[in-house]
Amino acid sequence: MVKVQFTKTPSSGKYIVTAFQTIGYISILAAKYLEEKGAIQEIGFVDLEDNVPIAMIIDGAVKFPIRVLEGQSTIFITSEFPIQSKNLVDLATEIFNLSKKYEAKGIIALDGLAIENPKSESEVFYVSTGGSAQVAGAKKLEDGVMMGLNAELALKAKLLKIPTTILMAETHSNIPDGIAAAALINVLGNITKMAVDTTELVSEYKKTVEKINDTVRKMKQKEQPQTSGSDIYG
Repeated sequence: MVKVQFTKTPSSGKYIVTAFQTIGYISILAAKYLEEKGAIQEIGFVDLEDNVPIAMIIDGAVKFPIRVLEGQSTIFITSEFPIQSKNLVDLATEIFNLSKKYEAKGIIALDGLAIENPKSESEVFYVSTGGSAQVAGAKKLEDGVMMGLNAELALKAKLLKIPTTILMAETHSNIPDGIAAAALINVLGNITKMAVDTTELVSEYKKTVEKINDTVRKMKQKEQPQTSGSDIYG
C-alpha cells in the first residue's frame, strides 16, 4: 500500500516531477541540488508499507526514504533508494491520483540515457504522452526502451490521457553526473519556468572527475612508470 502524507498542503496547478534512481544518479542529483539552492522545500513523504524498512538521516533528523518537496511551480517526489518492483504500479497510481487531486499541469519524470563516450555537454531527449509536441532545449526520442517507474508512468499516462513527459539526459558516468543533472534542470526550467543557476553543479562535478583522473594517473605511473594511459572519465 502506498500513502502520501503532507506536513504542509501543496498548492494546486503545479507540475509533478519524479526523480528516482537512474544511470549516473542524475535525477536524484538534480533534485538534491534544487533543494540545496532553496528552489524546492520538503512538505511530506510517501509511505510504502510493503517496502523494506529504510530510514534516512538528514541533518540529524530521521526522514522517510521517499520525500515530497514543493517549489514555486513544481511538486517533487524523489528517493535516493530503489523502489521494489512490487510497489511500482501502486506508486505510479498514487502519483496520478495526486496529479488529479491537485490539478497538476502535467507530470514530468527525470531520467538518464546511457551513452558510450563522455561529452562536454549533455543532450536532453524527451518522450511525451498527451502533452506538448515540443520541449524547448530537448530533442524528441524516436527509438528506445524504458523500464521501471518511468515506464509505468508513461504507459499509464497513455491510457489515462494525462500529459506526461519523460526527460532523459545523456550520461556515461558511474559517479553522480553533474553535467547531465544540470542539463535536466535547465530543460525542466524551460517547461516549469523555474530558473536555477547550475554553474556550481557542473563545476563541482568537473572537480570530482579531475580528482578521480588524477588518482588513476598516479596509480598507472606506479604500476607502469614508462607507460602513459588515458583517463577513465572525460
